[in-house]
Amino acid sequence: MLRIRDYRFLASGQLLSSLGDWFLLLAVPYYVLELTGSAMASGFSLAAGTVPALVLGPLAGALVDRWNRLRVMIAADLVRMVAVSLMLWVDSPEEVWLIYVALVLESSLSQLFNPASAALLPQLVGREGDLHAANSLSALIAGSIRLVGGPLGGAVYGVLGFTAVVAIDTISYACSALCLTMIRYRPRTTACRSTGTGRGQVRTLAAEIRDGVTQIRHSPWLAALAAAGTLFAIATSAVNVGLIPYVDQVLHASPQILGLLFGAFGAGFLLGVPLSRALARRFADRTVLVGSLTALAVTFAATFNTPVIGWSAALFLTIGAPMVCFAITSGTFVARHTPDAMLGRASATNGFLQAAASLSGMVAGSLLSEALGIVTTMNLCCVTVALAAGTILLMPRRQPPIPEDVSLGEAA
Repeated sequence: MLRIRDYRFLASGQLLSSLGDWFLLLAVPYYVLELTGSAMASGFSLAAGTVPALVLGPLAGALVDRWNRLRVMIAADLVRMVAVSLMLWVDSPEEVWLIYVALVLESSLSQLFNPASAALLPQLVGREGDLHAANSLSALIAGSIRLVGGPLGGAVYGVLGFTAVVAIDTISYACSALCLTMIRYRPRTTACRSTGTGRGQVRTLAAEIRDGVTQIRHSPWLAALAAAGTLFAIATSAVNVGLIPYVDQVLHASPQILGLLFGAFGAGFLLGVPLSRALARRFADRTVLVGSLTALAVTFAATFNTPVIGWSAALFLTIGAPMVCFAITSGTFVARHTPDAMLGRASATNGFLQAAASLSGMVAGSLLSEALGIVTTMNLCCVTVALAAGTILLMPRRQPPIPEDVSLGEAA
């Protein structure tokens, strides 16, 4: 994959900006807690980034399909750079609101960046085998950052302070924008633009958003995949909420053990990347999707019904692989089988569904853990993942045709 020049710059930009984001993941809540002494205020800093995904997701997808996707990504990086830099001015409890503003702005621009990146990728590498390889490499980058980004950011925060962490994230966005400007790809055709002003523009934009939803709803493949992805997000979010009380109340283990379990999960995530590529070469996407979700349901059941620390460490290693296999295969399937003119909206719609599902899963996981107990809740998550696997079976066995509307562009 790295032989494709433009993809190298795209991947480098994503690596840099994602690393900076993970630096902030731990530093911001700790800093807010340090300034205010309020756990609620610290929690708000985590929630602030989730709201834009629910409010702006479908709208962002429609705009991405209208505009030049590469320019959208560059502009998003630059605005995010400015937004994050606002945190440099916060040094008292009265100014914490500025952190919330910065996080909302950063997340809002990410709603444009992410579907633009997903829609641009097939134009850079094509829709055939290289697309799966590119998504696999992106997952490998994400998994590596997940392993080192948070702990490294916490270390930088502890040694150099909050200002250094914010400065690193700001610089990472600037470097990402610079990498994107090095991409030579230029579309041969310009994106369609609606005419009119005022209410006419609003109606046209609303129609374009509906078109993106319709594209998924009327495709038996994409509709089944979207439903399965929603169930997957509900289950995994509920599991994430229940992990800390599971380790504390069921395993009776220390926070250090929780860190080791997360490390095992991250290692399994990385192992899942080459496994996904190997499976894609031998089996149809439908088979890989069903198999990965079934394996995840079985692994969840084994993990949360075997309350022994040693076994838990081994089983956590097996959780990440089927999760990443499902994520890579589903993302590749959407990118490969969605017309280019709809790809931004399809990606954003799926992102919106998964964000809503994740929020629902977190709320449901918290309530059910209190009402039914941790282990019962985890077993319900196993059943939900199994239902997701059953939903994939609703996809026709015949692979849908690959659209022929992608322009691979030309060097400028």
